[in-house]
Amino acid sequence: MLSLFFGCYKRDESLDDKLTLKRVGYNGNELRIDGYYRHYVYVGKEPSPRYVIPYILYRNGIIFGEDGASIDRIVEMEEQFRNGTYAIRAAERKWQWGVFQINGNQIKYEKWAPGETPFYDFTYEGMILNDTTFVINKYYRMRDVQNKAQTEVYWEYHFKQFSPKPDSTNRFIP
Repeated sequence: MLSLFFGCYKRDESLDDKLTLKRVGYNGNELRIDGYYRHYVYVGKEPSPRYVIPYILYRNGIIFGEDGASIDRIVEMEEQFRNGTYAIRAAERKWQWGVFQINGNQIKYEKWAPGETPFYDFTYEGMILNDTTFVINKYYRMRDVQNKAQTEVYWEYHFKQFSPKPDSTNRFIP
């Protein structure tokens, strides 16, 4: 009986935060977009990363990311990009989509965070180091920006040329 109930559960997306960053097309050359950016995740004090999280930037101002793989499964993740499996899974994952803007050597993107209903929106800000590397140095929830509630981080993103990228079409960002 419980599995029937939970199987029919549908999230109320109207409760989710609305993205506040405007989606604008990206026609610059500050960052390459003919592939994806890898954010390596370290666990504890381990000297080597354990996971990689892909982030894909599109010319239409959409960013896609945050469903990573363990380091030893990167090839499998890329194959899922190629064969469309990844895109099928992402079609229903609102928290993997967002928008980005680049202004000079500054990058800003806004996405929903996964979790229970509602999904909260977070803005991430950082610097572009060169056309294949950027760093995020802070993030905050948009509704908390007036309170100066932000978290300082140092997250590096490194480019990997890759084709074909998953399609950016999604039902969450007009």
